[in-house]
Amino acid sequence: MLKHRRLPFSLLFAAALLILTMAAGSYVDLRYEEMHSRQLAISTGLEKIDRFNQQLSAMLLVSVLEQNILKSSSYQNVHAKLELDVGMVESLTQGLSLADDVTALSQERRNLRQVELNAYKLMEQEHWQAARTLLFGDEYVLARKIYEINSETAIGALNGELTTNAARFNQIRNISLGLRFAALGLLFWAGMMFSQRLRHELKEQERLREEITSVNIQLEEKVQERTAELEEANRKLADLSITDGLTGLANRRHFDEVFKNEWHRAKRQHLPVSIAMIDVDQFKLYNDHFGHQEGDACLRRIAAVLSESVQRSGDLMARYGGEEFVAILPGMKGSDAVKMAEIIRQRVQAEKIAHSDTSLSGIVTVSIGVGSRIPQSSDAAVLLLNEADTALYTAKNSGRNTVVLLDGQAAVPADKPE
Repeated sequence: MLKHRRLPFSLLFAAALLILTMAAGSYVDLRYEEMHSRQLAISTGLEKIDRFNQQLSAMLLVSVLEQNILKSSSYQNVHAKLELDVGMVESLTQGLSLADDVTALSQERRNLRQVELNAYKLMEQEHWQAARTLLFGDEYVLARKIYEINSETAIGALNGELTTNAARFNQIRNISLGLRFAALGLLFWAGMMFSQRLRHELKEQERLREEITSVNIQLEEKVQERTAELEEANRKLADLSITDGLTGLANRRHFDEVFKNEWHRAKRQHLPVSIAMIDVDQFKLYNDHFGHQEGDACLRRIAAVLSESVQRSGDLMARYGGEEFVAILPGMKGSDAVKMAEIIRQRVQAEKIAHSDTSLSGIVTVSIGVGSRIPQSSDAAVLLLNEADTALYTAKNSGRNTVVLLDGQAAVPADKPE
């Protein structure tokens, strides 16, 4: 009968060590893969959140600048995708030390999105100015800047924490690999292959991150450039929409809008407001004699005189139609408005623009009717326009080249200086 031999302690230890290291190594590998997948998912989610945020803001800015809601037709879909990614990142970051920061950042983002949603609703209702005020207001711009700074800080800190966790797990794994190498060289070789593959993936991830960052920077520069171009184009369009093409003065449309606002303001604050209606004397005769091109040139010269004469902050000089101009003089009493009108009349006369031989004075002159009121609650704005028009009619019938004031009572010719 063969005597039973006990296995060497070293073999039993090696076998036990092999089993333990394989079990521990399997556990570490599993945790490492979970952590690696989690890190990739968080990084990808953060990049998508940043991209969607930029896309949403760009859509709304372009829409409000171009006043075209179709530019934001995909807003709701992109917003829904953003919310899904935010929920995923918040779920994945639970348990990390920066989870509260991520939650706070998400709340800031939701506050910004709420402002943008409000602006989007206003755009749907075609309240473009209100939407523009929301998106270009100091409060929103500051909140967005703070969010971007906090976002960059949180992302950097989160990546740092994930990197630290990765390094710690990698160290444990290397120790496990060393123990498995002592038990079995094959495990060491497999661990080296896995380590090389991991390093390659990390390098590739870093390369992709740098590439995405570069693309995002280029995209942001293009968006900023395009935004600047759109703002300039919109500014020019806005100027064209309120400017008379011949004289460069405000047009009738802009006059109507400003006069309405100034009338209501004067009514609220019980302040005087004056209107000066200015008409070029015998202009039809001028056109018939010199031709329409010279007539246009004459109107431009007179417009230049009017523009130089009315320069108070809040005043507006506009072309009312044909050879007729109108000045809005907020806060100015009738007597002061007459003085300004007389200065205008004298300056036009001083230009000595030659008229036809059949004209009264031989040079181009203007007649001016001035209306002035402190609006009462029951007064309509057209009342002041009618008074200025009546005063102008009186000036015309009084021999032209004169100023007449109508301040709610009778028309009174202004005294001409000696």
